[in-house]
Amino acid sequence: MEISNLHRLRREDFGAVIETLTECFFEDPLYRALIPERAQRMEILPEVFDCDANELAQYCDMYADSPQANGLIMLEDPAEHKGVRKYLAERYFAYLTEQRLIEDDETGEIAENFRRAKDYLSSDWVAKAGKNTIHIVYFAVRKAFHGKGLAHKLIAPVLEYADKNGVQVALETHNAANLDMYRHYGFEIFESFSGDFGLCEYCLLRKPKNEELK
Repeated sequence: MEISNLHRLRREDFGAVIETLTECFFEDPLYRALIPERAQRMEILPEVFDCDANELAQYCDMYADSPQANGLIMLEDPAEHKGVRKYLAERYFAYLTEQRLIEDDETGEIAENFRRAKDYLSSDWVAKAGKNTIHIVYFAVRKAFHGKGLAHKLIAPVLEYADKNGVQVALETHNAANLDMYRHYGFEIFESFSGDFGLCEYCLLRKPKNEELK
């Protein structure tokens, strides 16, 4: 997928990407449950997102507003057929993430939390929605840029591409406060589930539309 008015992220941008993801997901219900102590979360989340960014670079399209990545969107387009690369990347970086978690927490409790949360961290549910589904893996905007139209700048071209090509768009959130924003863009709850940690994951799906996003 090519989005001409956004910056395609490169590896040299990953420092900014990790900072943005850490800020935006620091108080996310999932990561608060997985890493309850704030000091540990500040230390460990950059490690987790470093692994995630390098994994997603293998099979996702990764865009931001600029190299500073004040806002970013990472998505998997099924039209690009990167199944084998994805399979290998997921397994390698899952191993690497677990090793880093064990190094950062000798008790092993946080690594065990991540293992228990595998259903929350998995995107397997997207397959139920159908093959022609773009999956937004990460969508984040730094707090200083909230209310300035940056979120719309990032997501609107993705939805326009989906409408033009007749494909669905999927994403998930663990924060019910995000639901109204996603409904504004045409997303509806496809399914939800609750597991360990007392969290609810909302799996959202947007059907393609014939008219352009306003």
